[in-house]
Amino acid sequence: MRLALLGLLLVASVFFFSACGGARNEVRFGTVDWPEAIAKTNVAATVVEALGYETQIQELSVPTVFEGLESGDIDVFIEAWFPTMQPNLDEIDPNSVESVAINLPEATFSVAVNKPACDVGVLSHEDLNDFANRFEEDGQPTIFGIEPGNDGNQVVLEMIASDTYELGGWKLVESSTSGMLAEVDRRSREGEWVAFVGWEPHWMNNKFEMCLLEDPEEAWGGKSHVETLVNEEFSEKHPQLYRFFKQMKVNREIQAELIEQIDNSGKEPEEIAVEWLRANPRIAAEWLEGVSATDGTEGFEALRRYLERRVRE
Repeated sequence: MRLALLGLLLVASVFFFSACGGARNEVRFGTVDWPEAIAKTNVAATVVEALGYETQIQELSVPTVFEGLESGDIDVFIEAWFPTMQPNLDEIDPNSVESVAINLPEATFSVAVNKPACDVGVLSHEDLNDFANRFEEDGQPTIFGIEPGNDGNQVVLEMIASDTYELGGWKLVESSTSGMLAEVDRRSREGEWVAFVGWEPHWMNNKFEMCLLEDPEEAWGGKSHVETLVNEEFSEKHPQLYRFFKQMKVNREIQAELIEQIDNSGKEPEEIAVEWLRANPRIAAEWLEGVSATDGTEGFEALRRYLERRVRE
């Protein structure tokens, strides 16, 4: 049985952590309000449930997820983007967290602009301030971001504070992924320029004609990748799941497909996870090689039976 909780405020999250000890057979996932994080977390949670464990998903801010891993109140975080989340890792005891795997080896996180700006030559962060007046919102050049506390927003705020790329006079408007992309859509349809926090893989790169800007000063820390993190006790408590998470890896196409489903299918994340696992047995079998369920059943067989039951429900 899966319990999904929203932890939108730090104080509420701290209260929840202190109130929940966590049963030994329960796996507690931390996630953030990004479609790729929601998708992969629900896919992983479905597999974990199939192996005989209870699962709980808490949607939190990035800093709170890391705090939960440090305290042991969160077991797994599947969507740790590096290097942009390195400051969050640096804020906690490094020995309290283990990186199990790089689950997505190639990704990009950057400021992006839409086609009218690309066509004129805005191809690098260095070009933004040359056209500052074209990106104005209420009289000030603006970059649209996602939810407060997100590591991408923090990179933008740090560039503004340090005047990197001469962005000291700019502002960041924080919102959500859906809110930001609605603004991109509106401005693009009206022929306006827009700068925003962008990344790939994500369906935004297919829906919008856009450019992810070059970053010669590496304000974003260089090339991105995504890691699976667990708390320090996880490998000893759950050796079978530890093996599963070491083997659970996706490519850009899989991640983009899951994001598309979360954002645009109208289905619930659990339903998307079940359908994706049924449609991709070869990948699931690779993830579960050498893994056993709590009752001793071979891992992939346990997943197959579980998915059959879910379809009949």
